[in-house]
Amino acid sequence: MNNEKDIKLTGAPKLVVWAETIRKDRLKVWQETSPEIFKAVEAIVKSEKNADWWIAHKDKGLEVVCKLLQSGSLRKPASQPKRNVGQPHTKPLKKE
Repeated sequence: MNNEKDIKLTGAPKLVVWAETIRKDRLKVWQETSPEIFKAVEAIVKSEKNADWWIAHKDKGLEVVCKLLQSGSLRKPASQPKRNVGQPHTKPLKKE
């Protein structure tokens, strides 16, 4: 089994640092409170790479994660539309 340290989180650098702390805490809490259930979902949960997902679920119990697994949506919640980073911001042309 891969250690959670082996899985690099993706996202904005500051969010990744925060999410790594959250992930470590959540995995510990989930394992301590529901060891049998955690063992069944451990590989799936540990494979979640999105920092936003960990931040959004920082206060969630393992039962919430299991419901996400059952629904097939162990993904980050719907978020704001992505910005087009790198594209210049342009104003609409005025018609004369």
